[in-house]
Amino acid sequence: MINYEYTEGNRLDSPHKYMYTPYQGGDFLDAYFRDRSKYLKRFEQVKKIEGCQNKVDLSIHSKAAIVLNSFFDRKFSDKIYEPLKSLIDLDGRVKLDSQLVHKTNIIALSSFDISGNINSENLLRSLLDAQLDKGNKSLIKFWLDLLVQRFEVTKKIYESYPADFRKGEGRSDIVRFYWLFALSLVLFYCGTRNIKYLSSLLKVTDLLCSLGKRSLNKNIPIQSLSLIILVEMLSVKLLSKTIKEVGFEFA
Repeated sequence: MINYEYTEGNRLDSPHKYMYTPYQGGDFLDAYFRDRSKYLKRFEQVKKIEGCQNKVDLSIHSKAAIVLNSFFDRKFSDKIYEPLKSLIDLDGRVKLDSQLVHKTNIIALSSFDISGNINSENLLRSLLDAQLDKGNKSLIKFWLDLLVQRFEVTKKIYESYPADFRKGEGRSDIVRFYWLFALSLVLFYCGTRNIKYLSSLLKVTDLLCSLGKRSLNKNIPIQSLSLIILVEMLSVKLLSKTIKEVGFEFA
């Protein structure tokens, strides 16, 4: 039995380079599913009342959950899909207030100019807003690809990027940025099924899972990370269903 090494330690402090990773077949996928399941169970133990109370972030989570539901409701049987349904807040626990999301100084994605300095939080918020409102797909892809490119080089998201999206500047330890990035990636992958974005998502989720649950719960809606992990697992399950050695069952 092999271990899933990519969530070991703090990956904000010690990023994994993912270079020359050996092929380990079904054993690796089994280790991946066990590792992600461990974090899902751990996050279930966190009381929502103790967590992030940012209403804007909770609204983003609720809206993203509904969008993700539309991608997956016909891919799996009810038995397998039930864990995802339980995370989609249709019963009013977190009321979706679209006006709340839209009235918090979100800049239109079309307003960003690659020749100028880019604030990462503003860009990530704008990206998600465009994705959740079915905005310009080409524009979404353009800016998301820039973030993916920079993240794949450094395994970090910086506070800002100078003209032409060169090397990032400022802090790179803001947990919320990685959550917003992961949410943007999972939405884009579900809409395109382009493996490139699932690959980046796996790395961002590895990083988030490597952090302590107290740090996560203080900075992001923990149920949103659980949703991201579960959709990621469902996606990997779909891709690996033809591999005989993969026996993980969601039930």
